[in-house]
Amino acid sequence: MFKFTDTRQIKPSDEIISQEGAVRAIGMGLGIKKPGYNIFVSGYGGSGKTGVIQNFIEKFSKNSSAPNDWIYVFDFQKRDTPRAIQLHNGEGRRFVQLMDNFIEDLRQQIPSALQSEDYERTVNSIMSHSSEKQAKKYSELEKIAKRMSFQLKSTSIGIETIPVSNGRPLTEKEYSKLSDKDKAQIEGKRTVLEPIVLKYARKIRNIEVKTKEFLRNLEKEIGRRMVEAAVEPLQKACVKYVELTEYLQQVRDYIIENLSDFVNPEEQKIDSEQALILERDRFLKYKVNLFVDNQKVKCAPVFFESNPTYYNLFGKIERNVEHGMYVTDFTKIKSGALHRANGGYLILDVQDVLKMPYVWETLKRALRNREGYIEELDEHLALIPASALRPQPIPLQLKVIMMGSDDLYHLLFTMDEEFPKIFKIKADFDYKMARTRENIHSYVNFIATRCHKENLQHFDSSGVAALIEHSSRLVGDQTLLTTEFSKIKDVIIEADFVAREQKQKVVKRSHVEKALEEKFYRVNLFERHLMEMIETKDIMVSIDGKRIGQVNGLSVYDLGDYSFGRVCRITCTIAISEHGIFNIDRASKLSGKIHDKGMYILSGFLTALLARQHTLGVSASLCFEQSYDMIDGDSATASELIAVISALSEVPVKQNMAITGSLNQLGDIQPVGGINEKIEGFYRTCKALGKGTVYKVIIPFQNKTNLMLDKETRRAITKGFLKIYPVRYFWEAFEIATGVKFGAKSIQDKNFAPDTALDIISKRLANVSRKKIESKLKVEKAQLGTARIAASPQRTRTTDAKSNKTASRATASKKIST
Repeated sequence: MFKFTDTRQIKPSDEIISQEGAVRAIGMGLGIKKPGYNIFVSGYGGSGKTGVIQNFIEKFSKNSSAPNDWIYVFDFQKRDTPRAIQLHNGEGRRFVQLMDNFIEDLRQQIPSALQSEDYERTVNSIMSHSSEKQAKKYSELEKIAKRMSFQLKSTSIGIETIPVSNGRPLTEKEYSKLSDKDKAQIEGKRTVLEPIVLKYARKIRNIEVKTKEFLRNLEKEIGRRMVEAAVEPLQKACVKYVELTEYLQQVRDYIIENLSDFVNPEEQKIDSEQALILERDRFLKYKVNLFVDNQKVKCAPVFFESNPTYYNLFGKIERNVEHGMYVTDFTKIKSGALHRANGGYLILDVQDVLKMPYVWETLKRALRNREGYIEELDEHLALIPASALRPQPIPLQLKVIMMGSDDLYHLLFTMDEEFPKIFKIKADFDYKMARTRENIHSYVNFIATRCHKENLQHFDSSGVAALIEHSSRLVGDQTLLTTEFSKIKDVIIEADFVAREQKQKVVKRSHVEKALEEKFYRVNLFERHLMEMIETKDIMVSIDGKRIGQVNGLSVYDLGDYSFGRVCRITCTIAISEHGIFNIDRASKLSGKIHDKGMYILSGFLTALLARQHTLGVSASLCFEQSYDMIDGDSATASELIAVISALSEVPVKQNMAITGSLNQLGDIQPVGGINEKIEGFYRTCKALGKGTVYKVIIPFQNKTNLMLDKETRRAITKGFLKIYPVRYFWEAFEIATGVKFGAKSIQDKNFAPDTALDIISKRLANVSRKKIESKLKVEKAQLGTARIAASPQRTRTTDAKSNKTASRATASKKIST
C-alpha cells in the first residue's frame, strides 16, 4: 500500500496520533479558566504522552499573552515580610537596573554634598556661634560662682562646684580640716548656688540641642532635595504601578531619615570581612529581588518539572553561613517551577510528585487557595519554630497537567477527597488504535519524523511494513496498532544501527527483523536455559504418541522486558472418592486466584454434565508437572478438563498437540492472552524434540485476530509442520485432541451418544455407583449382625439359623428402601 521509496519523501509531523478522546479532554481543560479544571493525563507508560502533551500545549499557548514579572522588595514597615510586586512583562529587570542606578547615584551625591567646603563652612559657622553662646552663659555662671566664693569645673557628669578660700580652691583634705561652722557656711552657699548652676546648665544644654537639631534639619533638607531630585524620574517611570509608587515613597522617606547610611566616615576603612558585611548590609534593604523574570517569554510558559522536589516546585529561601550562623535576607528568595509557570502551564509526573515528602499536600493547598507561598521545609519538621522571613504569597493563575497511570488516578480519586475537586478533567490515552489506512500513514509520518529529528538512516517501504507488523504484535491484534511509541522508537534506533553496521544507506525489513532478533536474544537467557532443560529431558515433555490423562498445556512467562511461551504437562489421576476435583497446585499454595476460579468453573461444568442424578463418586487429582512457581490465569481450563475427561473415560490424548483456552460453565471456549508467545513456545519445543511431521495447536476461535507470529513460526505453518485449530466449544477441542467423539453438544443433553467418551464415563460411573452400594450393604449387614449379637442375653449362645436369615433379609430390605 506504500507508494514511497523511503521515508525521505515523507514530511515530518508532530501531530498526536489517534487520541481523539484525550485531545478533546485536554482542549476542554485548557479552555476552561475556572479553578479546579486542572488535567490528569492517564495512560500506559511509553506512549509518548509527555512529549506529545508538551508539544500540544506549546501550540495552544502561543495564542496566550506572556505573564508578568514578579519582584520582592524590602518592606520598611514589616521587615520580616518581604513585599511582592507585579510588573509588566520584561519591566522587572528594567526596574532592578533603575533602582541600582538610583542608589549608586545617591551614594556619590549625598557624601559629596555633606562633605563639601560650603556645607562644612556653614556647619562650622553654626557650631562657632553655638559655642560662643555657650561660653557666654558659662562665663556668667562663673561670675556668680566667684561672688559666692566658688569655682566651677566641667566634668562628664555635669558642672562641679568647688569652694574657694584665700583666692584658691580648697582640696578635699583642706575642706575636711575646716571647722563645722565653716563647713556649714560653705554648704549654705552651695545650696543657693547649685539651682543657679542647674539653670545655666540647662540653658547651655538647650543651646547645644538646638544647634544639633538645626544641623540635623539642615542635613535632612539638603538630603531631601537631593533624594527627591533623584527619585522623581524613577517615580515617573513607575507611575502606573500603585504598589511601586508606595514602595518608592517608603524608600524616599527612609533614606531621608537615614542619610548616615550614605556617608562613610573618613576614619572607617573597609579592610576586613566584617567591614565588608557591614558595608553590604547598609544598602541591602534598597536592593530589588527579581523573583520571576519573563523578559524573554513571548507567550504563556510551558514547564515540565522532571524533578519535583519541594524546593524545585515551591521555591526556597537560601541561607549563608556567617560566623557560624545561618544568615538570610529577602534577596535570597528563589522561585520554583510553580511560580515560573504562573500564567501558563505546569506538567508533572504524579509518581514523582507522590515520592517527594510534603509535595502533594503543598501542591493541593497551592491549587486550592490559588496562592504560591514560599516556606522553608524545616518549618514543617522542626519541633521548635525559628524566626524566618515570611514573603508575601504570589497569586497563582496556572494549569497543572499531571501525568500518570490509570491505577494511580483511581487510587487518588478514591482515597483523596480533594483530588476530584482539583483535577476535574481526565484525559485518557489509549494504548492501542485501529489499524486503518489513516493510522498506518500516521505511523509512517512518525517513523519519518524520528529519522529526520535524530539523524537516522531512513526506512524503505519494507522496513516500514516490518515496523507496523511489530506494532500489531506488541498490541497482540492484527486489527490494531500500539500507541506505545517509545518501544517503536527503540526498534527504529536499533534497526538504524544494524543498517549502518552492514554499511547500508536505507533500513530494510531484514534490518528490522535482525534488530528484533538481537533485542530478544539480549533478554531471553531464561528461555534458553528452559529449552536446554527440555532438550536434556530434565523437564519432561511428551510431544509424540498418546497418553491417558495427560495434556500439553501452554503457559506464558512474563519477565517484564520479555515474555515467552512454554509447554506444560497437565496430568490427571482418578480415584473412587467423594472429593471431586483436587488441585495439587492450589493445595501447595502455588495457585493464583484466577486459576482457582478456573478450577471451580471446571468442577461446575463436570458436575452439571455428569452428576445430575447422583454424585460423581470419584475424585480427579490435577497437577501442572514440574512447575515450581506461582501459577495464575484460567487459560489452561480447557486443557485441564480434557485431561480429566481422558482420565475418566480412559481415552488417550494425542501428544503432538497443545491446547490453550479458557472455559465457562456452559462449555464455551473463551479467548486468552499471550497467544503468539504460546504458539511460538510450542513450535520451538516441537522443533527441538519432535519426531513426527505435523504438530497442532488448539486455540479459542476469538484469538484468530490476535495471531501475529514471528517469521520462523509462520514459515513452519506454511510448510505444514505446524497447524492451528480455532475452536468455539469444548467438545470440538476434545474431539480434535483425542479423535474420539465427545458424546454431547451441550450440558443440557440428557442422553449421551453410544460409544463416545461421555457414554464410557457414564457406564464407568454407574459401575462405580453399583459397587459402592454393594460395599455399603455389606458394611451395614456386618454392623447389623454385630448389633444383634450384642443385644442377645449372655446365656443364649445358639440361634435359629432360619429365623436369623429371615430377620437379616427383612432388615436389609428396609435399609435399601430408606
